[in-house]
Amino acid sequence: MELLQITESIYLVPGQNSGRFPFAQSVYIDAERRILFDAGIGPALLKEFLKSHPVDIVIISHTHPDHIAGCGRMAAIAPIFVPAESAESFGDLDKLAARFVEGETEIALWKKLVLGVMRFTPATASRTYDGRSAFDLGSVKLLAMHTPGHVDDHYCFYEEHSGVMLLFDIDLSPYGPWYGHRESSIDKLEASVALVRSYNPQTVVSSHMGLLRKNVDQALERYIGRVQERDDQILAMVAQDPATLDEIAGRFPFTPNHHPQLAPVILYWEKQMVGKHLDRLMEAREIGRDEDVWRRR
Repeated sequence: MELLQITESIYLVPGQNSGRFPFAQSVYIDAERRILFDAGIGPALLKEFLKSHPVDIVIISHTHPDHIAGCGRMAAIAPIFVPAESAESFGDLDKLAARFVEGETEIALWKKLVLGVMRFTPATASRTYDGRSAFDLGSVKLLAMHTPGHVDDHYCFYEEHSGVMLLFDIDLSPYGPWYGHRESSIDKLEASVALVRSYNPQTVVSSHMGLLRKNVDQALERYIGRVQERDDQILAMVAQDPATLDEIAGRFPFTPNHHPQLAPVILYWEKQMVGKHLDRLMEAREIGRDEDVWRRR
């Protein structure tokens, strides 16, 4: 397996489907101790990776299944460090489902995706870390940065010597930020991106889009700027055609090109995201609600 070298010690590990959901790329640190960040590259690629790359520690950036699906295999090889915020739910499919999906149909479909496509295997955490943690490997020093918003337990890592920032699911996708769970928060995500930008990283690595070495701050600005664009999108929709939350989400404004077989799950996530924008717009007094129908003020 060919890895993409970022620094002398940091490598991007390619994931199945080019690291696009429902898989994710990993990061490998080859220093005094060997660290693998996340284990969702796909079962065949993970098996191939382990043939030639020893792992001393596994660190999970957050507990979305596309990042932890292979942890059951990794647990027999190395200790697994997980965010303190998700120690109780990590590796337990039922507890993860309770966080990420609602509804009998939606949960069944989500579990089918996680088990059948991602090949999720249960796992148990060895240790936890939090925003005060650092992993000092001598030539590599990784600072854990709690960056919630995408999910409560999302972390980025900053490597002090090289200035490389591991963004994970602050992924710089043209699609923009994703905050489709009850625990997700636009305000927290905006604060997390501001924290990342305060470090002025010149090189960043994300789980789904990969390596970026140029115009990093502009990319972060465009990425978080999609929040305002979505506010404007929802505002225009209800100004033209007042509608209920279900009606707005049913148009799939944020994920129009979703896989039709996943529509019930995607619709649930759309409702969560649209609802957060409706709340923002109501707080800004730009829209109001007549019973269940949202309209521009």
